[in-house]
Amino acid sequence: MIRCKIAPFERSANNIMALILSAALCAVILWILTAVKITRAVAHAPALIIIVGLGASLVYRATGAPFMPSEWVASAADAGLATLAFAAATQLRISRLAHHCPASFRLTMGGAPLFLIICSLGAFILVPQLSLPSALLIGAALMLNGAAFDRHAVTRAPAPAVVKATVRLESAAILALGIPVAALLEANAAVSAPDMPAIAPLFEASVSVLTGFAIGGAFGVLAAKAGNRLRSSHGGVQFAIIAGIAGFFLSSLIGGHVIVAAAAAGLLWGEETKAPQVTRLRLRRAIEEAVTPAAYLGFGCLLAPRVLQADLLSIVFALAAVTVMRAGPRLAALQSSDLPKESQAFLAWFGGAPGSASALFLISLLGGATLIDQDAILTVGAVAVTAGVFAARLTSRPLANAFLRQSSLAKKRRMYADG
Repeated sequence: MIRCKIAPFERSANNIMALILSAALCAVILWILTAVKITRAVAHAPALIIIVGLGASLVYRATGAPFMPSEWVASAADAGLATLAFAAATQLRISRLAHHCPASFRLTMGGAPLFLIICSLGAFILVPQLSLPSALLIGAALMLNGAAFDRHAVTRAPAPAVVKATVRLESAAILALGIPVAALLEANAAVSAPDMPAIAPLFEASVSVLTGFAIGGAFGVLAAKAGNRLRSSHGGVQFAIIAGIAGFFLSSLIGGHVIVAAAAAGLLWGEETKAPQVTRLRLRRAIEEAVTPAAYLGFGCLLAPRVLQADLLSIVFALAAVTVMRAGPRLAALQSSDLPKESQAFLAWFGGAPGSASALFLISLLGGATLIDQDAILTVGAVAVTAGVFAARLTSRPLANAFLRQSSLAKKRRMYADG
């Protein structure tokens, strides 16, 4: 990962250049992919993309060709994750989330932290190679959920509006608000320099996160004010994009956390803008359709081969993490909501699967040479994300269809009861 996340004041000029060039390359790829209509279909076939990436990786490894420097790979992953975090944050008016969509608020503020704790403890207990800080980092990586193909299966179905809104806003809120938590837990899993106190990485990461949030947030507010003055149908979304880019690059130069800066720009813009909801949705859809295929392809090339090296305990944990460990906390968080029981059960099992954000976060750890258990973290994380993608992909459509049937039956029963 870009070293400004763990040691922001010790970055070299090469690291900053790698970040700038990687971000520029990602921007070019984004522009190309958004112009190709096939990406819309590819974005909703993550399992196939991972398989293709895995096959390409095995062939490439067999040739004995040299690998790209890990710093460049991590920088590209950071740029992609920052883009996803920015797009997710623009969907929210965070101050109104609890009122506008209580179920999303409960899943974000209750379900996600509970999953982080349970998943981390499960990793620490089941996988002996992981220390507690490393297990917490695994939990943070898997917490950054929000698979786009999951939401697509719901939004295209005749599901109730409250369920669609919950699926859409929950994934956006967890990604936007979970990035700082993941950054701090990454620093917590890092080894400090011999002449530095053990808490040094965490302190530096805290300063980096606060700096990034301040920079990105300031740009986001300015972009919203400028866009509101235009009174255009797009709500000044171009200013939001400029704010995200400016926050990203300025943070990289002065030691701020670049992904937090991009997320903060989107979050503050989303809070202050008068842009209509349809504009926000189109922005997120366009970004995800461009970034998601590249994220899964990179994951398939770089981390999916580790699945072939995983031991039985890692596989058991991964399967538990994307099933019972995921659904249990979500169902507990929804118990006090006004949603019908069938909607609670559907949202508990349906959402929260690790998606492209989790994949990019794990790829970004390839540059983290100071992590305590880097190899174990990447292997366990790779197995969990792969299991989550395949499990979510195989069950999303059947679950959506079953939920619609149950909702229809429950509605009829309530009508008969009222009659």
